[in-house]
This record gives sequence, C-alpha cells and structure tokens, in this order.
Amino acid sequence: MKLNQLMSPLIETEIKPDIEINSIQFQSSLVQKGDIYIAIRGFTNDGHKYIGEAISKGASAIVGEEDLLSLPVPYFRVADSREALGRLAASFYNFPAKKHRMIGITGTNGKTTTAYMVKYILQYAEKSCSLISTVSNYINGQELVSTATTPSSLELNKLLSLSNDESVVMEVSSHGLDQKRVEGIEFEFGLFTNLTHDHLDYHKDLNEYFETKSKLFDCLGSNGAAIINSRCPWGLKMIERLRCREIPVYTFGQQATDDLQLLTFNEQLDSDFIIQEKGKDEIWNIKLSMPGAYNRENAMAAILLALRKGVGMKLICEALETFPGVPGRYEVYQHHSGISFVVDYAHTPDGMENFLETVKRRENKKLIHIFGFRGNKDVSKRKQMMDISSFYCDEIILTFDDLNGVSAKKMKTELNELAVKWGKGKARIITDRTSAIEYAWEHADKNSCIIITGKGPESYKEDFSLPTDTDADTIKYLFTKKVKFIER
Repeated sequence: MKLNQLMSPLIETEIKPDIEINSIQFQSSLVQKGDIYIAIRGFTNDGHKYIGEAISKGASAIVGEEDLLSLPVPYFRVADSREALGRLAASFYNFPAKKHRMIGITGTNGKTTTAYMVKYILQYAEKSCSLISTVSNYINGQELVSTATTPSSLELNKLLSLSNDESVVMEVSSHGLDQKRVEGIEFEFGLFTNLTHDHLDYHKDLNEYFETKSKLFDCLGSNGAAIINSRCPWGLKMIERLRCREIPVYTFGQQATDDLQLLTFNEQLDSDFIIQEKGKDEIWNIKLSMPGAYNRENAMAAILLALRKGVGMKLICEALETFPGVPGRYEVYQHHSGISFVVDYAHTPDGMENFLETVKRRENKKLIHIFGFRGNKDVSKRKQMMDISSFYCDEIILTFDDLNGVSAKKMKTELNELAVKWGKGKARIITDRTSAIEYAWEHADKNSCIIITGKGPESYKEDFSLPTDTDADTIKYLFTKKVKFIER
C-alpha cells in the first residue's frame, strides 16, 4: 500500500514522494524493510526510544507523539499513537470491520461464555459468525490461537480482513478499551454482562473501571444498540446513562420491565429456568447444558442478543440444550474410583464465589481447592478470595499461577502469609502446580472433589515437574500414568 493512501485517515495533505509500505509494526524488533513503525508509550517501555532501531532495520516511515526533527524518513506526529495505530491498521486492511456485523461483549465475568453461546446460537440458526475471545479465535470455521482477550488493533484488523463471516462476536476487555484496540470499529451491538472487583492494579477504583467499560458503547454505530444486565447495580447505572443519550437499550433480568425476564428456575437443577419476552404471552423453558446461576445470566444475555439478531426462540432453546460448553469453564473429569476434578477459569472474587457455590451445591463431597495468584496483578482481591475459598472448601492448596516476572521466593512468601492469616487452618503451600494437583490426587478418596481454578484452558508459563501443559493435561496424565493405590 502507498504511504499516501495509508495515511489518509490521519492527514489530508498529499505525501511526496509516495512510498510503498509493506506492513505496520509497533514493536521495533519486528520491523523489516518497507514497514511503517508506530512509536507507542507503554507502561514499562516507550516506543519512541526505539525509533532509531526501527529506521536501521529499514522502516520507511515513523509515527509518534514527540516533536522530532531531521529523521532520515518521513515522520508524522500525532496526538495519540494508540489511536493512530487503530486507524492506520483499519486503513491498511481496507476497513474490514465495515463488512461485518460487529458484536462487542464487555464485563468482568461471563464474557467468554456469553461470546461462545452467541456464536453457537447464530451458527445453529445457519448464520455465519467469527469469534474473537480469550480462549480461541474462530475465523471462517477455523480455530486460531488467541493471544489476548482483545487483540491489538493491528491483529484485530488482520483477523477481520481474513473473516468472510457475516457477524463477528468479540470480547472487549477494559484494557482493550483503554488502549484503544477497537479504535474505528463500529458495533451493531454492545453487551454488558456485569462489573465486580477486578483489575484494580490497572484501574484506580471501580468507578474508573466502570467508565472504561462504558467506552464500548461510544463505539456503537448509528443504528447500534446496547444489551445490559439489569440485575447488576453497575448495569442499572449503564442503562440510565445510555437512555439519557437516547441509545436503544435492551435489558435482561428479573423485572417485568426487562425485555427478557427470568420468571423462575429449578433450585435443585439450576441449569433449568423459565423466561419470557416483554409484551409476549408465551413462556419458554430453557434447559442449559452448563450449571450455575451465573451461566443463567450468560445464557439470558446470549438469548436476548440472538433475538435482536432475528433468531427465533425455538431455535435458541434447541441450541442451548446442545451447547457443548467452553474449554476451561466448569470442565468435569470423573475417575472410576469416584474422585472428581473440576477445572474453571474463575479468577475474581465474584467469579470464584459463584463457581464454588455451584460446586458445593452439586457435589456432595469433600472439596479440595487448588489455586494461586498472578504476579504483578491485582493484589487487593487476594484476601477476599482466600475468605471465599475457606468458606466453601474443606482443604486449600495454594500454588503458583503465572509469576509474570515476580520471583518465586517473593510469591511463596505471599502465599505463606495468605495461608497463615486467611486460610483458617485449611491451607497448605505446594508451589509446583502439577505437584499440587498430584498431591491432591494421591490424598483424595472417592468422596473427594478436587477443584482447580485460575487458569482454565491456558497453558502453563512456568516450568513444573510433570510433563504437562495445562491443568486438564495434568489430570489426564495422572489418570493414565499414575495408578491410584489408595481408594478409601
């Protein structure tokens, strides 16, 4: 693409002489001859420091925020490099979002499950749909590796350019919104699941977190609409705000005023519930394949969105009965000895409590909980999560999650302090995650349920003792490679 054409969303004057641009990069290490380099100020590094490196590698042009003179290649100063990256990425890939009906899902918990449900329902109704999510990306029916909940604007536009699907459903994280990764993308629907304690290492407080989440609805197209959970106090605040802006809002919850109302549910089998559309007489019995009250809300969000997309309720009900679930979300592994494992991604206080309450109610067994905390992440939620685990579980094994640059010694010290002060006599420390799972396996009996949370389907970043890559791999390895002698 010619530089003149690429830069047209940012500048109006013609660029002479025109230059061929092969690719866009915002990491200097990836720059090759003929690329344009976008210098971005990050949280630990400033891309402006690497402009010289980018030029030495053959960058044909530079974009940045600083006032720089006498560079040997064209330089374009912008007010916001992240915004410029989004606009240039869209330009480079010929504005690919415009050929899709974009669906953005934000919230603390439930984004992934809701996104998977929406995709499944639309495809069940023979409507093609791409998925961009924490777990995996699906483009034209092919699974691609996911690198982030919301990819960089450069990767996002590349994925959109590859997709031939009519709709694209994507998770939109607060980090993605704050860092303008969806810059220039117009959404047909924005969906808000909930907001609870999380990411307060990144956001100053819950109000700032909420304000960042609300930016999704600034990205709605002229005919766009919002779908909001009215059972969440922050959802009610969002509803009021959007209606004041005269943005169409559709709500799901338990009130008669909701566009989709939960009428009742089975106390014993919480995956069965009855709903009704506002203004319609017919009621519908939903039989969900995934347990948990929180998954009722995820399903209601997906149902309301699918209805707004023109899918009939009968097809929606059929789809949800056969929905296969989401990798790493309430995945159960049952051994013939009677011992069961449950793997889940729960990593926030609210998410953990909802998950453990569901397991406690469904599994009439001794609960052994294995989990840890990510280095350089929100430490303010750790005591609360320990309280929740010790309330629901009989034993706690604290272990390593991703250290993210924190030393093993420092993390072990923190885990020991949490175990002593907040473990209520139930907690032990086994830092090797695979050894922690192995220990629980060796000391469990047929009346035990071993719960592993925090990573879900994610691969291990640390080196552990067993030759496995995920929590599920470790369970399967123990089932097949290690004979269980103790069956009490």
